Amino acid sequence: MKDTHENPRGKLARDAAVLQIKLLADGIRDAILIPLSLFAALIGLVEGGSNCDEKFRRVIKLGRRSERWINLFGQKPPLGIEHPAGSMDNILSQVESIVLDQYRKGRTAEETRAAVKEAMKNDKPPTPTDPHGS
Repeated sequence: MKDTHENPRGKLARDAAVLQIKLLADGIRDAILIPLSLFAALIGLVEGGSNCDEKFRRVIKLGRRSERWINLFGQKPPLGIEHPAGSMDNILSQVESIVLDQYRKGRTAEETRAAVKEAMKNDKPPTPTDPHGS
C-alpha cells in the first residue's frame, strides 16, 4: 500500500479532511468567542474605570491562542509538543498515524477507536511500527 503522502489523490483527500476538521474547530471557537466577547465588553462598560477593557482583552488573548492552536491554513509551524496545549496539527498527525497503523495491521474500526482513545488518554505519540505490518 502506498503512503497517502506519495499519492497526489491521497494527499488531496487528507488535506481536504484536515481543512474540514480545522474549519469545524474554528467555527466552534467563533461560536464560543462571539457571546464571550460581547459579555466581557458589556461587563467592562457597566464596571467602567481605567481598566474596563481587562476582561475583553483576556478574551482577545484567548482568541489569539486558540487561533494559533488551530492554525487553520497552516501558515505557521505547528506548536511543539512542549507547548502545554499541544496543537491541532500534532493531534491530527497522531490520530492519522494510529489509524494508518491499525489499517495496516487489519484492525477493526472498534479496535482503531480504542487505540486512538488510549493514545489520547496517555497523551503520547504512537510508537512507530514496521511499515510492512509485521
